[in-house]
Amino acid sequence: MLREVREAVRKLLGVEDAPEWLLRRIVQEMRERGLDVEGAVSYLAPLIERVYGANVRRYRPGRASIRKASAFLTAEMLEILGYRVEFIRLFGTAVPAAVKGEGVYTPAIPVFDSKRRTRYITALSRKLMRSVIQITTVRGAEGVLAEVVRVDRPPFYYLYTPADLRPLLEGALPIQAQRDSALNKLYQYWKLFRERGYLVLVGREIGGVVVDLLAVGLGRYAVVRGAGGRKLARLRRVLDGIYVV
Repeated sequence: MLREVREAVRKLLGVEDAPEWLLRRIVQEMRERGLDVEGAVSYLAPLIERVYGANVRRYRPGRASIRKASAFLTAEMLEILGYRVEFIRLFGTAVPAAVKGEGVYTPAIPVFDSKRRTRYITALSRKLMRSVIQITTVRGAEGVLAEVVRVDRPPFYYLYTPADLRPLLEGALPIQAQRDSALNKLYQYWKLFRERGYLVLVGREIGGVVVDLLAVGLGRYAVVRGAGGRKLARLRRVLDGIYVV
């Protein structure tokens, strides 16, 4: 029944979700009214739409949330262009990169603010300008200018540039680098939840705990790295699901 509920909710809202509270309500309506799954979802549509709308409005990302998601948004844009993407370690941080071979990459450094840490990374990247491209949403900053587009439906926000990145990526001199396994795992969850229609946020605090990813639909689901028992216990009280990587 779980799969049927998710499919029915996706038809209704565009998000593939079936939290426990909804499953209980659907079973109740099916028993009391003699409905099938799709009929129960249709009957509960006003409630489902109200909860979903409230969740999306509450967690709609602002400038800080978008900045935290900059690496994932950049990776996503590279994949849309047809490149296989992995996160690598560069200048002491994880950045997305187009895979050019076994252990060989062309990094794409996101520049979404003018903070000290970002200026430091961009200054270091100038030493590798034949091998690195920069994607920036800051006008006047060095790199390919892009913008974050916000929409009222999934995926809710994404990165776009009218520039053709392919000549830059193909013309760059690839470098060798170490993969960041943790960020690559998180990115797979980012993609999974985005594909299923969730609003996905990075580095969001919920229940007094900062989680790596927060996926918002009818329910709320977190992805965390190496969280201890206390943190997980606090998160379980306020979330519909937790994924530990």
